Amino acid sequence: MVRHRALVLGVNGQDGSYLAESLLARGWLVDGVGRQPMSAWIPESKGFSYHALDLNNLVALTALLHERKPGFIFHLAAVHGAAGFRYEDHWLESHTVNTLATPAVLAHQRRHAPKSVLVYASSSKAFDPTQVSVVSESTPRRSTCIYSTTKNAATDLIAYYRRQHRIMASVVWTFNHESPRRRAEYFIPRVVSILANSILDSGFKGEIGTLRFSADWGDAAEYMNFVGDMAEMAPGKDFVLASGTNLQATQFVSELFGRHQLRWQDHLSERDCVPTADPAPALHADLTALRAALGRIPQRSIYDVCDQILNRNHPDAWLKARKSA
Repeated sequence: MVRHRALVLGVNGQDGSYLAESLLARGWLVDGVGRQPMSAWIPESKGFSYHALDLNNLVALTALLHERKPGFIFHLAAVHGAAGFRYEDHWLESHTVNTLATPAVLAHQRRHAPKSVLVYASSSKAFDPTQVSVVSESTPRRSTCIYSTTKNAATDLIAYYRRQHRIMASVVWTFNHESPRRRAEYFIPRVVSILANSILDSGFKGEIGTLRFSADWGDAAEYMNFVGDMAEMAPGKDFVLASGTNLQATQFVSELFGRHQLRWQDHLSERDCVPTADPAPALHADLTALRAALGRIPQRSIYDVCDQILNRNHPDAWLKARKSA
């Protein structure tokens, strides 16, 4: 039996690490690429090799592709930050990692590996919620920031190589997805941290930017299992990947804190609350293509994910919550 070999760009990130674990569980050989000196989540093994490589070095990336000869390349690396992140201060790195690494991979496929498969991770931020409300694989994209500009440019490059050179490549537009590996400054881990402190201290009060928005949140590990299935079962096809459920942020924190017999208003305040401002428009995911191709859609709720974050990252609060349940 021939074992698939995959190259995962961004293996030290949340998505890359979960994808690599999913592929290893299938019996694949995985080469992981990260800019840090060592693998953050996955130990070296017969199935997994780690390569310290900065994607700003496109020559080194091309050399690695030649050396390892992967049948599947997953481009999950990205310069990306939580709300308030100033992409203007990282514009060169953003364009190199998010965009320019893509044609380096595509050129390798065209010249040396025409049967290989590329999967590029884009984002729901590729769409403008003031222009569209429902997103499918055919929805027109519109850049609204440097991040979405880089993602949309890479998508356009992929479309060109598919059209001109018949390269097997696909784009996955992921909606919000979280895990215990998400960095602490993001919304969900920040809220769970405030919840954990509130479980341990009834007088604790924390601050969040705003709750005046809606989002579709899912489980990163589950999503990356879907990405592996997409590469195997539907190579070259594009997909929107989401839970299919939108929650208003106030509704979300009310339910989350309520599960622990707490009122969120007693523990959480909004730093940037503007009572007269309209909430940010929400995007809704059309998962018709995903269900048709794979026979299923994601099932884990954001509350399941928050339980996992609480358990893994805040064990004292988790233990007290379980005793009180």
